[in-house]
Amino acid sequence: MEFNFVGDDKKDTWNEFVLENNGSFLQSFEWGEFQKQFLQKVWRIGVNKNDRKILQAQVIKEIIPFFSYFYIPHGPVFNKDISLEEKKEFFISLLRGVEDIAKNEKVAFLRLEPIVSLPETEIFNFKTASKRIQPQKTLILNLEKSENELLENMRTKTRYNIRLARRRGVEIKILDDYSDVFFRLLGKTKERQNFISYPEEHYQKLFKILSNDFKVKMFLAEYQEKVIVASIIVFFGDRVISLHTGSDYECRALKGADLLRWNVIIYAKKMGYKIYDFWGIDE
Repeated sequence: MEFNFVGDDKKDTWNEFVLENNGSFLQSFEWGEFQKQFLQKVWRIGVNKNDRKILQAQVIKEIIPFFSYFYIPHGPVFNKDISLEEKKEFFISLLRGVEDIAKNEKVAFLRLEPIVSLPETEIFNFKTASKRIQPQKTLILNLEKSENELLENMRTKTRYNIRLARRRGVEIKILDDYSDVFFRLLGKTKERQNFISYPEEHYQKLFKILSNDFKVKMFLAEYQEKVIVASIIVFFGDRVISLHTGSDYECRALKGADLLRWNVIIYAKKMGYKIYDFWGIDE
């Protein structure tokens, strides 16, 4: 069994394993680089056996007032072909390795938010957190269906809203770069829905981590040259993730959000993506 740190020169092989084993963009090489822009430490860890990759975990050191902790968002990523016994054995190996790093870094605990079930182990003491950082559940749309099938499977009201937005003159634009109109609309949305957002720098820097595997675009819905909805969309592997959205509530009757989402779906289909992830649907 080999516990090793994966270097910055192994980007392609790191992402290859994540993609082959249905891993999240939060475990992508690019997401680690994104975190480094905020001066956070990142460890990319691989556990192998006889040159066979068993699991990978991207560990991020989060620093908050008075203490710090390790965080593995949507990970670790396991080889989908391993047995339950192997999964438990190598998961314990990962935890022991992370524990050694934690002692040197003086972190208080390790937080895991996996997207697959983790094997039970009596060696380490786990507790269920009262709140998650990432959503535990989401909604998934299969983009391999035809456009007609996708429309037919929508609610009648949603199809009506798409047509209504078009009739009223709502237009969709796609940007490769960040626009500050997003943060203005996000500000209106968070006041209305009472949530806390990241600083604007967080969204700006998302657009600086592009690669062949990981792309970020901004979709805008405009009415009479005024932006009424703005969404940041992440493209990773064969999946499209609707990550962040801000909207103008006063223009809700124009149904720009429905038309924008439909245009993301059509764009993603044309580019060959297979899954649309609505992101963040949870209790």
